[in-house]
Amino acid sequence: MAFTSPSVKLVDPRDLLEMLRQHPLTAPFNLALYSEQHGRKGLLQAIREACSPFDNETLCTADCFKTWEESLPQALLTNQPVVRSCPKGLLGFIIPLPGDKGLPDCLIGGGVPERKTATRPGADDGDLSSTAGVIIEAGVSRLPSLSEAEAVAEEIFRALPRLLDQQVYTLSLARTTRRLEAVQKLARDLADSRDSEQAMTIVSEALVVLFNLPRVLIVLQKPGQTMTVHSTLGLAPDTFRLDQKRLAGYLVKTSGHPETLSGSDLEALFPGLETRSACIFPLVENETRYGAIAILDVELHGRDQALIELLVNRLATRLESLKTAEGQLRERRSSARLVTMVSALSLVDSRQELYRQILELSAELLTATSGSLMLLDANDGTLKIAAAKGMTSSLAKAMSVSYGEGIAGRVAKSGFPMLVNDIEQDKRIATRNRPRFKTKSFVSLPLELENRLIGVLNLADKSSGDNFTEADLDLVQTFTRHAVLMLKRVAILEKAGQFEKLAITDPLTGLYNRRFLENRLQEEFSRSQRQKQSFCLILSDLDNFKIYNDVCGHLAGDDALRKAAQLMRRCARDMDIATRYGGEEFCLVLPGTDKQESVVVGERIRRAIEAESFPGESHLPLGRLTTSLGVAAFPSDGVTADELIHAADLALYRAKALGRNRLVLYEPSMENQALLPHHASQDN
Repeated sequence: MAFTSPSVKLVDPRDLLEMLRQHPLTAPFNLALYSEQHGRKGLLQAIREACSPFDNETLCTADCFKTWEESLPQALLTNQPVVRSCPKGLLGFIIPLPGDKGLPDCLIGGGVPERKTATRPGADDGDLSSTAGVIIEAGVSRLPSLSEAEAVAEEIFRALPRLLDQQVYTLSLARTTRRLEAVQKLARDLADSRDSEQAMTIVSEALVVLFNLPRVLIVLQKPGQTMTVHSTLGLAPDTFRLDQKRLAGYLVKTSGHPETLSGSDLEALFPGLETRSACIFPLVENETRYGAIAILDVELHGRDQALIELLVNRLATRLESLKTAEGQLRERRSSARLVTMVSALSLVDSRQELYRQILELSAELLTATSGSLMLLDANDGTLKIAAAKGMTSSLAKAMSVSYGEGIAGRVAKSGFPMLVNDIEQDKRIATRNRPRFKTKSFVSLPLELENRLIGVLNLADKSSGDNFTEADLDLVQTFTRHAVLMLKRVAILEKAGQFEKLAITDPLTGLYNRRFLENRLQEEFSRSQRQKQSFCLILSDLDNFKIYNDVCGHLAGDDALRKAAQLMRRCARDMDIATRYGGEEFCLVLPGTDKQESVVVGERIRRAIEAESFPGESHLPLGRLTTSLGVAAFPSDGVTADELIHAADLALYRAKALGRNRLVLYEPSMENQALLPHHASQDN
């Protein structure tokens, strides 16, 4: 591998070749250049370029190559053109090029069938003007004879000094100027490219169109990923492969400047690739290797090499800036996603749901398809699964890990996370992968709250099948540090909720208390007035409950109250509000209900208590514990809380007076019939 510095040659051989191809004398021939330093392999390639385009199905034979190989030394030694007819009947010539211009050693032309007989009687084969005129006039379809080919070769040989001194310099200067202008514009286009694919397309098209390169190979490597063949211009991609290890080693050692590799050196990097030599342009920016561009079998002039290097460097710079921008965008998206996730957790008001959400969101961040959140039980020192993904709930509940044992136990004890690429190869574990896991990579990290271990989060099986990375670990650790803070918040909320529940519920029956009823009634009055709806209020009082307490005792009485409360809650609708009004008296509020609908609910409650078995109830006057109910409706029976409760109380009193164990609807006439104080519990 030799470093190639920009050449000081003024003439670009490819410019000369293009100019000669446009010359009328060479019209029938295919042209190629050859240098002795390229040896037999280079000669064979030049011969194929000169002959194969004429007949793609028939390549030169060994005898053909021998004819050319014998003619080459003669031309170089005599410094005169040599014309031959090969065994396949194709005419060809070898013309030595001036040695002081920094050009290849000779020009090779071929691929034209020989005309065996003259087609213009009297024509002098040695008369160049006559011969050239015939060829120019007839073009490719006019086949020359051997003598005509010799005359053409001789004229080209004589014209070369004039062409080199005048036209080729003008052509090279004009072409270089055009390419420089184009490269400047392409550099601006690269700076504006929206992604790496567009940037690569700009450079690929420039190499083929602007620099007219026949064979180009582009290899790209994204950070953290293997190298891939991005594009093959003029190459069949299935004819070679890429040696990842060798190419990676080469790119690490490269200086970042263009280098010329021999065909054998290049084949070591790309087994199966047939080429004479290649100029390699590494894609390097800020010590980051993004790949390389290989230009095959072309000796680049110093001007073109410098322009291509400039273009490649601009490409590397753009790939670096796109990577930086992509990383910044990814960080912004990750930050925004983390904020969204933590905000979502702030709406959770129960610890069990929070455990589930932390696991699900962590798995989403890392695209993990299985995992678990384990909590440390301070009583027995074990880790138990509080939430699981990719595992049945019954299995999750049955599993536990001792502190310090197993992967999760060791993570809990050490307090350090564990990132594993291969569970079977990692020396820290070195155990067979369990069948229920699809991959051998996982992440396990401790969860701490206020410097106290509370559990371990385990994630496995990326959906893509890839291994977890350090970036994955950093991301999930950032999330869990914020997520566990929500546990403290939820604990406070749950405790506050318990206090609030105690403040509005009856400790014996678990029903809402009278304080809650008063507030709830005011809300129901406002809502019903606003929506012009009715609602009903039911007062229920257990019959002969004082006797039941005296006979069976207060403990049995408390049990009876709890059971009656459960029956009322079970028989009421979800929208109904059941409260303990006082003693053995209960109150139910039925939103959006008229009297007929309330009878259905009230009767369901009455029958349920009547059918229920209560210890010692046989000693009661009715032989069982029952209840009486009074019903009043808004707005027909009252428009304030006091009026409605008063009306329901009168109806309840009426039910007691009629023999108990019945439901009575309030009627205005009951105001005049009331003989006792308006609170039925005084005589139950």
